[in-house]
Amino acid sequence: MQYSEGYLLDKRYRLERYVGGGSFGEVWVVMDQETDLELAVKIYSAMDEKGLEDFKKEFQLSFELNHTNLLHANYLGVNEEDRRPYLVMPFCPDGSVSKDAGEMDETRLWRFLRDTSAGLAYLHAQNPPIIHQDIKPDNILIAKSGDYVITDFGISKQLRQSLRKSALSLNSAGAISYMGPERFSKNFQAVKASDIWSLGASLYELAVGDLPFCGMGGSLQKQGADLPELPTDFSDKLNMVCLSCMAKEPWNRPTAAQLRDYAAQVLDNKETVITWSLSDEVAAAMKKREEERGQASEEQPVAAPEAIVEEPEATTDNLVASDDSGFLDPNAPKEEKSSPWGLVGSILAGLAAGCIVGLLFLDL
Repeated sequence: MQYSEGYLLDKRYRLERYVGGGSFGEVWVVMDQETDLELAVKIYSAMDEKGLEDFKKEFQLSFELNHTNLLHANYLGVNEEDRRPYLVMPFCPDGSVSKDAGEMDETRLWRFLRDTSAGLAYLHAQNPPIIHQDIKPDNILIAKSGDYVITDFGISKQLRQSLRKSALSLNSAGAISYMGPERFSKNFQAVKASDIWSLGASLYELAVGDLPFCGMGGSLQKQGADLPELPTDFSDKLNMVCLSCMAKEPWNRPTAAQLRDYAAQVLDNKETVITWSLSDEVAAAMKKREEERGQASEEQPVAAPEAIVEEPEATTDNLVASDDSGFLDPNAPKEEKSSPWGLVGSILAGLAAGCIVGLLFLDL
């Protein structure tokens, strides 16, 4: 059924204002007729009894999660008229951070990074880990306290599939923009590092105002596209963090806890220490940026890493998957690359410059 203003949801929550369509449902500002509180309600797509039972079980699990940077749902109900489940949660009048894309100064960006990574670190530390799988600016709200809070967490792979099947329509284009390259693999497994890539893409969008990789997510990165850098108006530190989050290989990305601690050091004006290994691609990009500036960066992560980079412990923590998707083994044989660039590069390297030009024109 189509909802409209004034409708009394479950004979208690009067729909006041439509906020927008989120993942698998729609969000309304409502007035609770029993408490006179202004709240937010997310109404999900209708589902069968098994789907409703799964939804209730997952709500019970997520209800125990409490963190400053998570938007906690207070109540789960099922509308009697159409059997659509809904969640009642605090209303954030400032909405999501997406509206501020391209308008945030660096201090706000560091706060966004600290708060969001803190919430993710809490989710990733659960047993089994909770992997969000849909981190994007639309799912990061601004609480009345000014804190950035994550919403739409705790939805498992199985429930997502059920919601997709029951949804009347699903626009996945937005989600694709925040998917790392591993998520375009044939046998994708959700791991913690996938959330980190999404966080990096969100950070880039909020800083620049545009999506990285032309909104195509990590699919272009799999084909050899270079990492997009922040404009030089932003510090080398913020650029380094953004690049690190979007590193092509999951095991080259920082963990949420490392990002939280690093951002806190910046905001507290403390000496910053990089506790993760910079990938060759990130290190090269940083070195090039320094050369273009004509001066060394404050931390010099490439020229003098021993001075600022702690030796990271060997860990695969960022590769741990949720309980319903297994593990990604960094030591497993790497998938054969199907990209033609390596073959073309080998051929071109042995040809004279005139032959190269001729071949290029023939290809055209």
